[in-house]
Amino acid sequence: MLQNSFINFCVLFTFAILTYVPFQNKLNIFTLHPRFNPFIIGGVSGVTGCILIMQTIIISNNTVVDGRLAVIVFSGILGGPIAPILSSIIIGVFRIFAFDVSQFSIIAGMNTVVIGFVIGFLTIKNQMTFRNSAFYFTYAILQTTFVIGYLNNWTLLALNQIILFLIFSALSFSILYFILNQLSNLFTQIKQIEEMSRTDYLTGLYNNRKFQEHAQKLIDESPCFSLILLDVDHFKRVNDQYGHPIGDEVLKELSLRMKESAKAFNGIVSRNGGEEFSVLISNVSEKDSTNVADIIRKDVEKKEFLVSTGELLKITISCGISTFPDNGLVIHDLYKLADKALYHAKESGRNQVFHINKT
Repeated sequence: MLQNSFINFCVLFTFAILTYVPFQNKLNIFTLHPRFNPFIIGGVSGVTGCILIMQTIIISNNTVVDGRLAVIVFSGILGGPIAPILSSIIIGVFRIFAFDVSQFSIIAGMNTVVIGFVIGFLTIKNQMTFRNSAFYFTYAILQTTFVIGYLNNWTLLALNQIILFLIFSALSFSILYFILNQLSNLFTQIKQIEEMSRTDYLTGLYNNRKFQEHAQKLIDESPCFSLILLDVDHFKRVNDQYGHPIGDEVLKELSLRMKESAKAFNGIVSRNGGEEFSVLISNVSEKDSTNVADIIRKDVEKKEFLVSTGELLKITISCGISTFPDNGLVIHDLYKLADKALYHAKESGRNQVFHINKT
């Protein structure tokens, strides 16, 4: 009994890893189309339930216990309504024929199938989550408790069997819940770290690393695109006069405005460092990119920046532009020329837009 219990718990642990890690969507690990996932998870859950039945704990001629109910329930979290239905069919049919086919095995198998179908249909409208999974599991063990009592004519022996069933089922559910919940928390943290590695901590815009990735992708896939470099005019004065916290407020608000302005052109906005930003605009000509940059510049200039001290600050930006492939075939050259155009805009009085071809 102890050996089979240990094997059951090991199988449950393996099930948790095999069904969560490949199919969870936080890191996009699995490559098949998501519509196949419920069927794959349902199949894997069904096979897992069959393995558990093969290592079942026999407590009487009519009653065996294993972790199949926990597997069916948690397949609903990972695979939606289809998974518990499919897994219960596989497990139920296997239960009927795993040992000698009898009235008891048929009832036990059909009980498993009914549980899977009920859970599946209930979760169509009420999606199963870790938070409400205990509700579905409670339903499953209550129905199975009734079946165990019925098969054993509600004798004192039946009560002992029900207690053993409840204890083992609770342990199975708790083990799977703990493992899957920990995996969920772990991958959430990994996702957050991944987000931090590609976004600017202050503004939430893409950082320079992500800018390089997007720029290279455009070089590889787009026939043309423009790189707009933007720099805040006299930003050192803001920091010197009002302090760096106010400067940070300005950068945050500026980021929101630029992102909103660039959205209409599918622009990719990044903070490349300090008060320097960039916008990548695909499939635009030299003239169009200049117009886009001027729209962004005007959107920044037309409304003063309200900071936490209650003061209104007048903020302007200067923009320099280069265009692929006319001005360069690699991002280093495009950036260098856009920076040169930006320098020209600042030397020409600031709050201006210059394309490298016009300098």
